[in-house]
Amino acid sequence: MLPYDAIVEPSLLAELAGRRIDLLVAVTPPTVSRAAALVGACRAAGVGIGLWPMVDDRDGRWPSAANAALFARFCRELMGGLRAAGALPDEIALDLEPPIDRVRGMLAGRARALFQLPDPDGGRALAGLVDELRGDAVRVSAAVTPLVMLPSGLASRGWQRLLGTPVDGVGFDAVNAMAYTSLFEGYSRGALRRPDALALLRAIAATCAARWGPSAAISLGVVGLGALGDERAYRSPRELAEDVAVAEAAGIEEVVLFALDGVLARPPREPWLDALCGADPVAVEARRTARSVAALAAGSAIGVVAAGAGRLFGRG
Repeated sequence: MLPYDAIVEPSLLAELAGRRIDLLVAVTPPTVSRAAALVGACRAAGVGIGLWPMVDDRDGRWPSAANAALFARFCRELMGGLRAAGALPDEIALDLEPPIDRVRGMLAGRARALFQLPDPDGGRALAGLVDELRGDAVRVSAAVTPLVMLPSGLASRGWQRLLGTPVDGVGFDAVNAMAYTSLFEGYSRGALRRPDALALLRAIAATCAARWGPSAAISLGVVGLGALGDERAYRSPRELAEDVAVAEAAGIEEVVLFALDGVLARPPREPWLDALCGADPVAVEARRTARSVAALAAGSAIGVVAAGAGRLFGRG
């Protein structure tokens, strides 16, 4: 959501470098031509830089089995230009989500938007893309919805099929679960409260750490607005600090904050950055709640049904 000139502002890069906070910056078709210069500016400032490719909204925005071939072409063009400029990033982050129109439909209550089993060829295309990217000695991470990180392995695989976002068996270097506690509250329309959201974060983080070990990561947030424009944000940096503490207690060593534009829009930025890197530890206890248990059970039930449907129809 930020112009690249704001990202490479020298005082901001110095603050990030001083806290050892890396950047993951979106690259879209209109910004491809500036990606190499962005990588160079971050390198010069001592800031780790990852790129986060996204296509146009009409093409789905995020990668999934539904648009895998188109998305792979975009990534190949991006990497070709960066390779030629000698500006390969440290990381490529793939945000695995269904096409944005489907996500909007789900959030609007149109449940049928879910039930579109993807073509397994798309899953294979995504796996092939990951192998290509790793061939450039670039770390490749996957950001995944929390439904893919349910404690039940069968439910997790079912959601991967249902959403068209394969993770198991794909050669990702890191798997990053999007456990946005503020969205748990916001999109549940009050059914989940802050203690329930913390309990869900703990369950997702623990599952991610158990399945992926040192390759596990957690995305926390949100600060500001995202792609959908109606995201509920953190009330204060303290909530971010609490989330960091819960994730670390569950065994997570890498945390990602969504997003920098929100941090800069809610000054001062220093408390947000300090909370992200655990500079001001807080004591928080994320206990299971009845609502969090019910939410996990509902997600698992749908995932198990999806897994069965995938086998029934032979779709991945």
